[in-house]
Amino acid sequence: MKHVSRRRRSNSAERAQWAQRFYQSGLSQREFALRHQFRLSTLQRWLAQNRAATSPPAFAELKFPGLPPRWAAEVVRADGTVLRLAHDAPSALLELLMPAW
Repeated sequence: MKHVSRRRRSNSAERAQWAQRFYQSGLSQREFALRHQFRLSTLQRWLAQNRAATSPPAFAELKFPGLPPRWAAEVVRADGTVLRLAHDAPSALLELLMPAW
């Protein structure tokens, strides 16, 4: 009978580190999993767990007296991804985009 080598189980801190490494890698999930010899489904589960463990971003409205009511927004994720919205972007667009972040 052939012996199958199994990876040791990782703890939640290690899984969060792997998720962070993936976000910083610039690779697709498939490429990252292959490069580090993970099953794609394992990496996807770790990424989902990492998203569930992080709290949603907190937003605060900033008011600048004397400025017109036009606005622009920039949201920067920990991995450096930037979302920029022009002053005339509808607020409904932000509501659609934020769940993916």
